[in-house]
Amino acid sequence: METRNKLDRTVIVLTAAALCEEVGLDNLTLNQLADRLKIKTPSLYNHISGLKDVYSGLSALGLQRLGEIIQTAAVGRSGDEAVSAVALEYRKFAKENPELYKAILKAPELQEPKILEAENIVTQIMFRVLEPYHYSKEETFHIIRGFRSAVHGFVSLEAAGFFRAEYDLEKSYRELVALFLSGMESRRTLP
Repeated sequence: METRNKLDRTVIVLTAAALCEEVGLDNLTLNQLADRLKIKTPSLYNHISGLKDVYSGLSALGLQRLGEIIQTAAVGRSGDEAVSAVALEYRKFAKENPELYKAILKAPELQEPKILEAENIVTQIMFRVLEPYHYSKEETFHIIRGFRSAVHGFVSLEAAGFFRAEYDLEKSYRELVALFLSGMESRRTLP
């Protein structure tokens, strides 16, 4: 079989990423994955140690793609414009890749080196985006946590269907980002 000749962990994770968008991350099975790859399920174990290993790969892949997207969003921008662009692209990524985004949320329980590396890259990108504000390292960490919490909270509530009112979701999200930026600005003016 042609797939067997090219099969490796990367191919398995990429296939799992596509499959989980179809069936849902929580419904993903090794049998489904093997079927998609046109191999027998035991053959997967030549490249992965099990479903947890697939989740680990998906989490790292999601973080890597999120990092690439927010870095691209920030290129050529600075300050509020960069933060806004990152926020918009973050939400777009989560909406376009809902199951891969869910895989990112498994990162803390998996604690694999590739995941930690990908998490660190996302954090470093955010540090660079926030450099023009001249916050201390500790302040920047707090701001990054707050930013990710606000964005993730909106994205998660939206995905769960909580925003059913007739008001424009795009405007609500932009207002959230504007409020966050306003809070950052007021923080800079505090004694």
